Amino acid sequence: MGVAPEPPRPAHVALPPEHPDPTVLPEITLLDRADSAGDNPVAPSGLPLPPGTLLAGQYRLVRPLGYGGMGEVCLAHDTKVDDRAVAVKMLHAELATESYSLLEGERRELVELNHDGFIRVFNYGHHAGVGDFLVLQYVDGLNLEEVRARAHEHPEEFGGDRFLEFVLAYGVRILAALAHLHAPERGKVYGDLKPPNVMHDGSTTKLVDVGSVRRAGAPGLTTALYRAPSVGPHGESEPQDDLFSLGETLRTLCGLGATRHDLADLAALAPLDDATGGHRGLGLVSLARALRRATRTARAGRFATAREMDEQLRGVFRELRSLRTGAETFEPSPLFLQSAYALDGGLGAAPEVRHWATAPAAPHHPAPGPPEVAGRLPVPRPDPDDDHHGELSRLSDDDPEALLQHTGDWRDSPEVHLLRCRLRLRVALRSEDGDLTGAETALALAEDAIGPANGPHDWRLDWHRGLLALARSRVPEARGRFDRVYAAIPGEYAPKLALGYCAEQLGRLHEALTFYEAVRLRNPSLGSAAFGAVRARLALGGPDALTDAIAALDAVPQHSRHRTAARTAAVRIRVDHARDAEGLGAAVRALGRLFSAHGLTDEPSRVRMKTEVWGAAHRLLGDADGGGGAITGAQLRAVAAHADPLLEFPADVRALRTDLSRFYRVLAHQAARDAPTPDDGIPLAEILLDRAYAVRPFGFLHARFGKDFPWLGKKIRNRPPRSAWK
Repeated sequence: MGVAPEPPRPAHVALPPEHPDPTVLPEITLLDRADSAGDNPVAPSGLPLPPGTLLAGQYRLVRPLGYGGMGEVCLAHDTKVDDRAVAVKMLHAELATESYSLLEGERRELVELNHDGFIRVFNYGHHAGVGDFLVLQYVDGLNLEEVRARAHEHPEEFGGDRFLEFVLAYGVRILAALAHLHAPERGKVYGDLKPPNVMHDGSTTKLVDVGSVRRAGAPGLTTALYRAPSVGPHGESEPQDDLFSLGETLRTLCGLGATRHDLADLAALAPLDDATGGHRGLGLVSLARALRRATRTARAGRFATAREMDEQLRGVFRELRSLRTGAETFEPSPLFLQSAYALDGGLGAAPEVRHWATAPAAPHHPAPGPPEVAGRLPVPRPDPDDDHHGELSRLSDDDPEALLQHTGDWRDSPEVHLLRCRLRLRVALRSEDGDLTGAETALALAEDAIGPANGPHDWRLDWHRGLLALARSRVPEARGRFDRVYAAIPGEYAPKLALGYCAEQLGRLHEALTFYEAVRLRNPSLGSAAFGAVRARLALGGPDALTDAIAALDAVPQHSRHRTAARTAAVRIRVDHARDAEGLGAAVRALGRLFSAHGLTDEPSRVRMKTEVWGAAHRLLGDADGGGGAITGAQLRAVAAHADPLLEFPADVRALRTDLSRFYRVLAHQAARDAPTPDDGIPLAEILLDRAYAVRPFGFLHARFGKDFPWLGKKIRNRPPRSAWK
């Protein structure tokens, strides 16, 4: 018969308020602590000394607390320090004869191991009949195995889905302790990381079994279920083996699969490309990818350091929280610079004058082309360990040819080669032949400098290969490269932005929306994510598509460099989808805010935006005086009454036509100066003059176009409008 599991210990769990800090945890208070039952319990079987025994003349034994890997742990009171509760760790009997060799070399260093993530070692001593012992800080709470069981039985105590964020908070806290231990000046490993060795007491967490701490590469204690495949036969461990054990601890805690091998299926992207595939949420995919990288079989495939793993767990936390709450959880990326470009495909600017060369068509807002995106995706931050980190960090986003010349005599390094790859890519995109040979050569040199041992695991190479694939419009290849980057750094937003774009280009609209929304919600300031989400929502359609698209653009905050582009796009989309007076009124009011509060100050752009909105009103009015249209003259007056007075939106049909005719004449002036000749050979200025003539209200007197527009030249001035030709 198996031994019945011990009943769960009674505890109170208090959820903390919502907070973007990835280290915040619930408050867990045991209701029956081991140090609260008095000082005179019955001596348990196997205890080498009776309760009340004074160890080394200082520590009075009270009761057993449990067993660690090297021996029994007992509660005691320190009679020389206010009778404080301490934990005394004594060796198993079979190790007692080796106690000196096991503890002497480490005990002083353990006392000096002063970090909040570890249980403190106050002292060490020797007592006849027991041998050597350690005196540890006493903590009494739920270990992570108990937390897992409790969260499984009572998920509401941990906020339901919020528990995954708390799992990451455990990871971030444990990694801080491991980073302290792994630091070169200490060179130690924990060796036996597992859920029972992490205690949650109140609002603190501690690694409690310090008996497994040892020099990196030295033999020591491990536990089979959490031991990395790369650990030696006698427990010889390296820092990356601790990261493996942490990955397995976190996987077990949140219940992702029966074994680490199940993480591959959980990390797949395929289910994201349908209407129901996003039910798991991209955050769960990112979490599975982070744990999968931590638990790779080979050390080279795992996170290189505790700091690197910490950065990615923090990123996944921010993603999970934003997807759950819809609230921003932003922190500057440690690996990418934020791009200055919105990747809006022109939607975030007033229409070009050529927009009016043809009759209005169904709304269509295409994404920018792959080569354009290749030159405008976020740029990786330079590696802090690179020889040229300082110089690279000070470079501005200047002309690529000038930067190539400026860096031409720099000593070669991986980051310098990667910079030249990006610069030569941008030069090629500006040239007529688009030759990417120079960029490919620079990337090959970067790969050689990184070396064959590290190259297959360096995400920077895949990122730049993805950019080159986009520059050639090889979107499926680019998607594969960016997916590898996402697997390596699952907490970062940049690969998800790139994957969202690739999915959009490949017609995988649900997948594109999933990626774009995850990035947008986490940091609404990123215009590229907002514009991508808008395009995907409008392409997918549905009753709420327009409302959700406008909401995504309105969520771009005032402090974002993309705020004006987002508000401009919101006006244009409202205009495109205006079908009645309500839709027109929303567009007019949004245009007023764009002019007065959201930064559109360029006068030519203002005229073009007014032409769009006034033109929509004219289209909705239909026949003269509002007859037969979607709105009436009375509704036009109501729209004008609620518009910003500074906008001077017309309140009657005649004033609307007068304004619109004037706008077309101004655009004709712009076209005569700037716009290229259309393919049919008819000058755009003439087309716009015809529009002005057609929309102009009838009157008894008409000014001659030649008098009004001497700048158009004699040929156009003497030519009657095309609409008058018979």
